[in-house]
Amino acid sequence: MSGITGTQTEQLYSLSSAVTKNTYTTEAAFTGVVGTNTVCKLQANFFNNNNPNPVGRSLYLHVEGSIANTAAATFAVNLGFDTTPGTKANNVGIYTATAPTASVTAPWHCEVWITCQAFLTSTMTLQVNGFWEQEATASGGALGSGRLTSGFRSTLTGLDPRVDFYIELFGTWSASNAANTTTVDQMLLFGLN
Repeated sequence: MSGITGTQTEQLYSLSSAVTKNTYTTEAAFTGVVGTNTVCKLQANFFNNNNPNPVGRSLYLHVEGSIANTAAATFAVNLGFDTTPGTKANNVGIYTATAPTASVTAPWHCEVWITCQAFLTSTMTLQVNGFWEQEATASGGALGSGRLTSGFRSTLTGLDPRVDFYIELFGTWSASNAANTTTVDQMLLFGLN
């Protein structure tokens, strides 16, 4: 707890078990499966009180996993911020279709910071910034070059702070194959103040 403001960092969500998803070519959430495991949820009214002021209040999302693919497949990732799990009305593009290292199960890391920039009782504006890093070699393998990285930013406007929001990663494979997999090992959401 802060000695200056009396606020604290608080874990709001933790993925309870790993999620693996494969053989899909239509965009789908890969950080959770509705009805199978918990989906990352920001509870209503997180930004809707005055202590501290909602403007400047922030969230931190940390996600870790792995990706594997066939030689010809590409993958694209987006962040969704929506009131219904498994859907994506508010999109943040993370990276467009890119081929991961073929025939390697490579770790990836995603960091996201979300800050309230404007607030009224029924609407808010959130600034979203982050980065995605994807290794070019297998976990625990020899050091390699060619790590894939992408920074991203977006502003989400007109969101209602009085409702629940589901925060999910969505992906799209260019080819359906059992070897095209995304696994999410850890997903943590923190309220920073």
